[in-house]
Amino acid sequence: MASERTKPLTDSVALAGELSERGSLTDDLPKRIERYGKAKHRTKQNIQYLSGSVEHIDPATGEYFYGDTGRLQRRLEDCGNWLVFRNYYTVGETRLAKARFCMKHLLCPLCAIRRGAKSLAAYLDRFNEITSQNPRLVPYLLTLTVANGEDLQERFDHLVSSWKTYQDRRRQYFKRNRGFNELCKVEGAVFSYEFTYSEKGWHPHIHAIVLVDPDQLIDFDFKASGLKKSQSRLSQEWLSITGDSSIVDCRPIDTQDPAKSFAEVFKYALKFSDLPPKENFLAYTILKGKRLQGSFGLFWGVSVPDKLTDDLLPDELPYIELFYKYTNAGYTVTHHHHHTGGERPEVRIISPLDERSDDALAKAEKYRSNAWWLVEKREREAQ
Repeated sequence: MASERTKPLTDSVALAGELSERGSLTDDLPKRIERYGKAKHRTKQNIQYLSGSVEHIDPATGEYFYGDTGRLQRRLEDCGNWLVFRNYYTVGETRLAKARFCMKHLLCPLCAIRRGAKSLAAYLDRFNEITSQNPRLVPYLLTLTVANGEDLQERFDHLVSSWKTYQDRRRQYFKRNRGFNELCKVEGAVFSYEFTYSEKGWHPHIHAIVLVDPDQLIDFDFKASGLKKSQSRLSQEWLSITGDSSIVDCRPIDTQDPAKSFAEVFKYALKFSDLPPKENFLAYTILKGKRLQGSFGLFWGVSVPDKLTDDLLPDELPYIELFYKYTNAGYTVTHHHHHTGGERPEVRIISPLDERSDDALAKAEKYRSNAWWLVEKREREAQ
């Protein structure tokens, strides 16, 4: 698939495209498959870089060393090779039913897409609940930055510490009723850390959806000139904390389409489209295991499911189970099961290059819940 190799993966667009797919319209499936193909292609680039032993940095010591990345490489290689969708043709929905995921969202755009979509859906549900109970509140997209730098570990620690200080000052105001600041106007927030890379070094920043009372808006005019923005109370307070950055932004979001702004918060922590594999792996070694999302106030306590597949519709509904296999050309359908609702599915091989014997078909039926890896195993054995 030529387009997969030439067009970069656009983070916000890819994630926003997932929003309608908690209950995906069948008509949207081709675009979804194309997104996943581009994501898997980028993962293959990271795998190629990781092949064998690669030089990387120990985040604890800052020293270079050579490490065996074979296990990590195998997890990435196994991720998303097969995707199984259920096409509920009577209701026009198609959902991702089965897949093997590596859960390495800092190296794997496919897992990053699915992880971000799950978080986005959960917090959108909470947002709708909050605004229905508190219609006076208005949502804003808040962005906070620190100065660029070559040392990602130091810049990340600086951003986390600065944001924690700002939140602590907000909490202290509510405890002691003194030390008011602009963050005290926020009644609820969900935030995430994002990291981009350029010739100027690493650029870590925070995106947050914040809910405020329209009678007490955050002091920042997003339409003003750069000088006036830097003189806002929000900018000055942030500079007093960071010591190196007054660059902030706070603007209202479109309440008719809040998903677009939420996608800014829940898009990937790393911008894969602009990140060479070497820097991608360096960021992974530093950021893995770190808490890169959070919330407070009215957004606190949202539970995000761990599983990356879609919620399925009742088994009573008939569906066609579609098996997609990844190749260098992208994802293609190899075979399908037809489930009529309560009956055992019939296996139909639809790829002329993927025919199976009757015995193999019987095995695929027996182990249909794990058929995507079973077929892969048989192919390896036949080689």
